[in-house]
Amino acid sequence: MKASELRHKSDLGVRGIEIIAKNELVAFFRSKGLLLSQLLQPILYVVFIVIGLNSAISKVNYDNIITSYTEYAITGIIGLLIIGQMTQVIYRVTIDKKYGLLSLKLCSGVKPIYYILGMSVYSLLGLLVQEFIIYLVSSMFSVAIPLYNYFLIILLSIVSLFFWNGIAILITMFINDYRRRDIVIRFFLTPLGFTAPVFYIFDSSPMVIKWFALINPLTYQLDIMRKVYFGIAELKDIAILVIATLISLVVTSLVIPKINLILLER
Repeated sequence: MKASELRHKSDLGVRGIEIIAKNELVAFFRSKGLLLSQLLQPILYVVFIVIGLNSAISKVNYDNIITSYTEYAITGIIGLLIIGQMTQVIYRVTIDKKYGLLSLKLCSGVKPIYYILGMSVYSLLGLLVQEFIIYLVSSMFSVAIPLYNYFLIILLSIVSLFFWNGIAILITMFINDYRRRDIVIRFFLTPLGFTAPVFYIFDSSPMVIKWFALINPLTYQLDIMRKVYFGIAELKDIAILVIATLISLVVTSLVIPKINLILLER
């Protein structure tokens, strides 16, 4: 087999996911500082924003349902954390590109879709830890979150996470230096998290804010999560979320083999 054909003909099968997932699992637990940061982030959001604002905004009207601001905003925080985990995926894939690990993995037989799923382990663990912290801290402040409803939100957040991870890896395929990576994170991902109705109420917001929210996919994901949480979602809502995620994964897996891989900052 010629070297040029190795990338396309070698195939580790499902074992490719296992290999990459193990590496990401080890990397996650070795990153003590990052793990501490991920534990602290949801605490700050819940205590100093949600609990703090709840005294001023005790009730909100969401889709003709009167609910507490804490329940509304806590579901929003999960969306914000998903975008934060998307940043971690960009960092991890950038490392793979810089040191030639992405080329090595693909040439060793790791299929693009398996690469995406395997590289999502790091962010998936981070999100699950953060969601556990949110529930724990909320309980400490007597915020009653129905466990079953919250479990459904966690499942939907995982689907949404894979949507954004697919986009994150797709974006990273076109990033060839750290400067461009930092620009993407600062001027694309940060606004992405805060223009969606995470903490603010969409219906009572000024029109200019609504315009930004309407072009943000996270807005629609949060809306579906909240509808499921409050028991007013329809099957088509969940189907749209799943289909969007599948499209993200398929498109990225089709683009990866066509990328001319190079080492970063040679």
